[in-house]
Amino acid sequence: PRSHVVFLKTHKTGGSSVVNLLSRYGESRQLRFALPHRYQFGYPAPFRAERVRGFRPGGGAFDILCHHMRFHLPEVQRVMPNDSFYFSIVRDPGTLGESAFSYFRAAAPAFRSSPSLEAFLASPSRFFRPGLRGNHYARNLQWFDFGLPDPVEPQKIPQILKDLERVFPLVLVAEHFDESLVLLRHRLCWPRDSVDIFPHNSRGLSQGVSPSLVRRLRAWNSLDWELYSHFNRSFWRQAEDFGVARLRREVAEIRRRRHFLAGKCLRGGGPVPAQAIPDGNLRPFQPPGGGKILGFALKEGLGEEDRELCGRMAMPELPYKDLLERRQFGGKNA
Repeated sequence: PRSHVVFLKTHKTGGSSVVNLLSRYGESRQLRFALPHRYQFGYPAPFRAERVRGFRPGGGAFDILCHHMRFHLPEVQRVMPNDSFYFSIVRDPGTLGESAFSYFRAAAPAFRSSPSLEAFLASPSRFFRPGLRGNHYARNLQWFDFGLPDPVEPQKIPQILKDLERVFPLVLVAEHFDESLVLLRHRLCWPRDSVDIFPHNSRGLSQGVSPSLVRRLRAWNSLDWELYSHFNRSFWRQAEDFGVARLRREVAEIRRRRHFLAGKCLRGGGPVPAQAIPDGNLRPFQPPGGGKILGFALKEGLGEEDRELCGRMAMPELPYKDLLERRQFGGKNA
C-alpha cells in the first residue's frame, strides 16, 4: 500500500469527499499529515513549505498532503517524500461554473456585482477585472488551482498539459466519481473499505444548467475546458486498461456498500440541511451568501464502534482537520 500521497484538492469538484477518505485512512494508520496552520496553505498564494505546521528543512517528511492549496511543485517536494503518489480531480467547467457562482458569490467581486449567472455570462467584461483579489474564483478556477500560467499562448497548452500529466499520473473525474475511486484504490493498493465515503459538501436541489449556459461557461473558462478534456481522455484510457467490465463490477460494489452504510449510519439515510444536524462537529461550513451546504446527522443508539466509523465518515473537512491536528500535535482532547 502507498502511504505517501499528495492530493491537489481543486475547488467545487468533489474534493472534500476525497479528503475525508484520505483523513480516515491516514488517521487509522497513524500517518503524518502535512497540515495548514489554519485551513488552507496560504491560498490563493502559491504553496510554500513554510505554510505546513511543523515543517523544518531536513526535519523529516510527511505522509499525506491533501488540503487546499495553489499547487507549486518545487515547494511541495520540500515537504513530501520522493516516492509520493500525486493525484487530483477535475470537473466539467460547464457545471463547475454554476456551482462556483453560487458558492463564491461573496468572495469574487465579479460574481458579487452581477445580478445572476445569466447576466454575468451575457457580458462577462462588464463584471470581471483580472487580477482583482477573489476574481480567480470567477474564471479558469481549476487551471489556477493547478498553478498553471495565465495568460498563456494557445500553442503551448498541449505541452503544459503533457508535462502536468507526468506529475499527476491519475486525475479523477468528478462526473465519474465512483469509477475514479476504483482506479484510485488500485493505484494506491488500498483495501476495499478505504473508498467507503458519503458525498460531502453537496448542495440542496439546484435547478441545473441549461445546454446554452454550459456552452457559455466552457467558452468563458476555456483553459479549464482544455484541462478537463485532456484529463478526461487520459482517465478513460486508464479505465480501458483496467477493464471496463471489471470497473463496472467494482463500482456496483462501492455503491452497494455506500447504500448499506448510509442506512446503518445516517438519520434519513442521506444528506440533510445543516440546521437538522444536532452535533455541531458534523455541521458543514456555510459560505457567506452562498448555496446551502448539506451534511449528515447520525442515527441515535449506535454502538461505540459504529459511532466512531459513522462519525468519521460524516465529519466535514474543517473539524476533521482540527481533530488530525490535535492527534498529531497534542492539545485539547488529543
